[in-house]
Amino acid sequence: MPGYLARIAIMIPVYDAKRQLKQYRREFNSAIEKVLASGNFILGPYVSRFEKEFAQYLNVKYAVGVASGTDALLLSLLSLDIKHGDEVIMPANSYPTAFAVAAAGARPKLVDIDSYFNLDADKLEKAVTSKTRAVIPVHMYGRTADMEKIISIAEKHKLPVIEDCAQAHGGQYRGKKVGTIGNIGCFSFYPTKNLGAFGDGGMVTTDNRELYRKIRRLRLYGEEERYKSMLLGRISRLDELQAAVLNVKLKYLDQWNERRRRIAEIYETSLKDCPCRLPRPGTLDHIYHLYVIRTAQRNRLKNYLAGKGIATAIHYPLPVHLVFSFKYLGYRKGDFPESEKAAAEILTLPMFPELKDQEVKQVALSIRNFFLKK
Repeated sequence: MPGYLARIAIMIPVYDAKRQLKQYRREFNSAIEKVLASGNFILGPYVSRFEKEFAQYLNVKYAVGVASGTDALLLSLLSLDIKHGDEVIMPANSYPTAFAVAAAGARPKLVDIDSYFNLDADKLEKAVTSKTRAVIPVHMYGRTADMEKIISIAEKHKLPVIEDCAQAHGGQYRGKKVGTIGNIGCFSFYPTKNLGAFGDGGMVTTDNRELYRKIRRLRLYGEEERYKSMLLGRISRLDELQAAVLNVKLKYLDQWNERRRRIAEIYETSLKDCPCRLPRPGTLDHIYHLYVIRTAQRNRLKNYLAGKGIATAIHYPLPVHLVFSFKYLGYRKGDFPESEKAAAEILTLPMFPELKDQEVKQVALSIRNFFLKK
């Protein structure tokens, strides 16, 4: 069976960067050529411009370009003086986030998820201890977390809130864009994101001037001025080429997010009678970075679709507490049942703005046929 599947050419990918590149190649080439002509490749005018325009897009005061989404989280934690022995509360299913917390020397304090795959706000307060120093809600798959409850509990315990917006560029919660609701917002520009670069990149956003100045120092050796280090920083810089590409893409972000919602509507209409759980319909609070369904027959469905030339993925196959490198946290199987059940059932379907309606319908038809055969 595996050999047979290997011979099937994937006709509908989960994500295809080449389609977007083909459509906007002229704009990308022009932006890149200007950077090359300038001879300035690190922390130059294109980074400054993108920081300014991204801040304006979010309606936030400050934005700092960094090397990756993970670094955005790490530098944010360091700016809050998070250190070894501190606890940072985060959802149990957010695999990448846990590495940033660990890199800061802190301990990920896990909380189970709700039906939207986000941190269950009703379980948050019980997780707070005397060692808790921050809360990181993750807007998983593009659906915003329950920020009103999370902020309320965090303020009660005087805890800063760092939004992990890596999968939610342009998403909104009650009229405010994500990344502007907590004390700090963190974004990834990994190529597959709703706003993706041609490589790695990240951004930290905040309205707090002191945090802004500290994060700017932390991304470059802790320097206030060149070679005048004021604290132990590191190297985490968004480069000019990526910033130039992102400047081109930013003006299309809302348009692309609206297209994702249209694709989600087609899936919803086509699959509503299937015995699988679909994402709950959203409006501006869901920008469908991923379209994730749930079924107890996930593995068989995944193999069936592969046999039909349809690629799928699993985001993520293990919750944090069952990942080998996090065994030191001392959690056991069964500690976070909702996260564990979700990890066994989730399946990511093709989702990107250039996906054609007919392709979406073909994916849905293949899923319907799978369940009919069953």
